[in-house]
Amino acid sequence: MYSGIAVYSGVAIWQAYLLDRSRVCVIKHSIPESEIEGEIKRLRDAIEKSKAQMRDLKQRASSIADKYAIILDTYTLLLEDDILINETIETIRREHSNAEWALTVTLEKFTNLFNNINDDYLKAKKDDLDLVVHGVIKNLIGHHQESLEDIDEPVIIITHELSPSDTILMSKSYILGMATEVGGKTSHVGIFASALGIPAVVGLGDFNRFVNSGDTVIIDGIQGEVIVQPDKERLRHYRKKQQNYQRYEKTLLKDIGLTAETLDGEMVQLMANIETLHEVKTVRKYGGKGIGLYRTEFLYLAANTLPTEDELYSNFKKVVQAMEPYPVVIRTLDIGADKQLRKINDTPEDNPALGLRGIRLSLAQPDLLMNQLKGILRASLYGKTKILYPMVSSVEEVVEANKYLEQAKEELKNAQIPFHDDIPVGAMIETPAAALIVDRILEEVDYISIGTNDLIQYVLAVDRINENVAHLYQPFHPAVLRILKDVFAKAESMGKPVSICGELGGDPMATFLLLGLGKVHELSMEPHSIPKVKNILRKMTLKEARALADHALSLSTSEEVNRFINSEMRNRFPSDFDRDLAFDEKK
Repeated sequence: MYSGIAVYSGVAIWQAYLLDRSRVCVIKHSIPESEIEGEIKRLRDAIEKSKAQMRDLKQRASSIADKYAIILDTYTLLLEDDILINETIETIRREHSNAEWALTVTLEKFTNLFNNINDDYLKAKKDDLDLVVHGVIKNLIGHHQESLEDIDEPVIIITHELSPSDTILMSKSYILGMATEVGGKTSHVGIFASALGIPAVVGLGDFNRFVNSGDTVIIDGIQGEVIVQPDKERLRHYRKKQQNYQRYEKTLLKDIGLTAETLDGEMVQLMANIETLHEVKTVRKYGGKGIGLYRTEFLYLAANTLPTEDELYSNFKKVVQAMEPYPVVIRTLDIGADKQLRKINDTPEDNPALGLRGIRLSLAQPDLLMNQLKGILRASLYGKTKILYPMVSSVEEVVEANKYLEQAKEELKNAQIPFHDDIPVGAMIETPAAALIVDRILEEVDYISIGTNDLIQYVLAVDRINENVAHLYQPFHPAVLRILKDVFAKAESMGKPVSICGELGGDPMATFLLLGLGKVHELSMEPHSIPKVKNILRKMTLKEARALADHALSLSTSEEVNRFINSEMRNRFPSDFDRDLAFDEKK
């Protein structure tokens, strides 16, 4: 059994198709002075060819997932990065080396930089850059790979990595599952698998050498495990698990119309986190009662120039209209000094996670913030709309942002452009500083939204994708639980609603605990998680949840809390959590 990262739930059992995507071997050789400019032209031609390939793939990708097509835009932007190109050209000239070798030298420099970044989003760009650069190298040497277009029978794809062309061109009806040695949940493979509902596990490390084409393989997208050549008993177990999980998901979808309400009448609004307009359909499908977090970063990453006020307004308006009568929470731009956004900030930062990101970046770029605020205000005319400030760490930041909001309102009024004047404003609580002074922040906003991903990471000083310390990233750490309880208590005492929009909000294992820690008005999550969280909510009482949380708070270590929560949830909800029962049908 091999463990990786589950990117889409479900179980696939079939024969493996081992796809050779080994790296091209690049050898350095010297270029005469007279041929240097020709070598540079060869590099530029290969880059242009790669960009043309991305444009072609984007047209095909739009039929799969809007978010997937946007990822291809970010790949194109990487190919247009002046630093990447100029560094390579400088190496060609300085060392008189061939373009392929110079490009690998540049890639190594960039990879080392990314390895030292303590930020999930930016760190994920390392894999993107690696994929893009090797695509250029293959164009330089005229390397051709086997195509997945001709697959005409069911298979489970096993490979080191999948390129965008692989995932776009493969015959979707024949791909039953996927397993890759590299990648993460936010990689294009993860998004592709999620869009098509294909069980997939990524980040398996040195795995392919243990598999041969034709081997029977089990992809457990629930646990993030892959089993090669299972014996009869294990095969029987996983076939049952596959059938029962399919039945379990169908049962959840039947209850889409039911309210998210505990047995003793506590209502919680279940909402969704999205990044693009087209995800609204999925939110509706899984019963989401609004958008609890609209991440606006993709509107900037996918654009060659900064989006204008009108462009932002047009996008926000469509999302708000599509979700009517439910609310849409639009977060202002939350991104750091990524090279792709040098059009916003071209100052290099040693640690972007602690640098100019979130509300800090917006306040440092008032025109940027004003365009966002005006776009949101104008969209508010078409449905329930809320503003959310990210990465807040002080009251001053909220006060200053609100001043810009009032200025935006005044300018719209002067231009006789209509909007809702009483639009709710919220702050994200995702830094320890914000959590400690949440009562002061609450005096300046209408609601708060807890971003558990960053909050946990900053509280524990742990980079959860750093393999050396990832095991220390513990959402149920006693310190995290105490902070959450304190934030809930202060918000409730001031009569202000609380939402949770980090991964913890969409984890059914955490639902019972979160409601027991304090008053939670909204849980916002990936759309697919909504039915599972609702299912837990409808089987519990608030009284039971508070007793569970009180006991968890009395424990001293993460291990104790994890063991307690896992035991309690499996005992109370065996059909949802007990993997040995393999999602047995509800009694």
